Amino acid sequence: MLERIPERFQPRNISDGNALNSFLNLDYCTDLEGVDIALAGIPFDLATSNRPGTKMGPKYLRSRVYKGCKVDEVLDINIGDKLKIVDTGDFKLMGGYLLDDFALITEQTKKILDAGATPVIVGGDHSITFPELAAYYQVYGPMAMIHFDSHLDTGMYHMSPTKEIYTHGNPFSNAMRKGFLDGNHTIQIGIRTGSPKMNDEYTENYGREILYAKELHAISYEEAAERIRRKVGNMPCLVTFDIDFLDPAYAPGTGTPVTGGFTVYDAMMILENALPGLNIVGADMVEVEPFFDPSETTAISANNVLAKLVTCIAYNKLTEKEKEQD
Repeated sequence: MLERIPERFQPRNISDGNALNSFLNLDYCTDLEGVDIALAGIPFDLATSNRPGTKMGPKYLRSRVYKGCKVDEVLDINIGDKLKIVDTGDFKLMGGYLLDDFALITEQTKKILDAGATPVIVGGDHSITFPELAAYYQVYGPMAMIHFDSHLDTGMYHMSPTKEIYTHGNPFSNAMRKGFLDGNHTIQIGIRTGSPKMNDEYTENYGREILYAKELHAISYEEAAERIRRKVGNMPCLVTFDIDFLDPAYAPGTGTPVTGGFTVYDAMMILENALPGLNIVGADMVEVEPFFDPSETTAISANNVLAKLVTCIAYNKLTEKEKEQD
């Protein structure tokens, strides 16, 4: 008879397209009791201005998992036995009604926060971060933010391509005007659209710091992390990661790709140098567009960055638990 494989090796979802897939091969669970980190999908792209399709991002990333997140070799932690990290499924939305869907996103993000879990959201276009921030504001007040992107996403109303108040190009100008974001503790990283002069002229600053791609390419990971940590301080902080922070060579599947970007390794090194020890209360990954990802490069990149985000948050939670036990 064939012998059973050792217990430390467990059967896993091999993403054959027929099984119930989950983010990062995590357990699927809708009960938030005792959950430490709750991943959820928001299939929404009503506010897209260029190539639509990001509403399929959550389903796509679940079905293209090549690496789990329970072991992180660099941070040297195994979170599987100590924290409850689950995929809670997709948020329920109306579909076709932007403001109604925003209200539902705020409500369901707040539900995760009220349960004591840390939300990690997968979109969806970048407009979803605005209603997420509305939920965080209800719990924490004005938030700090670490924003990875090739675009500022602080467009004003008159700059909006669709002439709508809410698009994926202006969530943060809206959030700062509403008071959800504290610009003095907000940093935007990897920006490579618009000149600094134009950005200063056409966007309201609110005290935020911009680390442009040209400068980020020229400094070390440690220097970038120090800039981030100094700006954020001890404030409750949201990490929002637009996949177009990465160069199109690593993430072609997105609505508005911009050349001159960064590698997956760059992103992961900045995250693991910057996030440990910060008060990260939530995160999201947005703008994955499956229909422009024929070789699944974007899926591989996005899932690896998502895994690093989750393990950095888990590392902080485990560190806090150890302090409480001492």
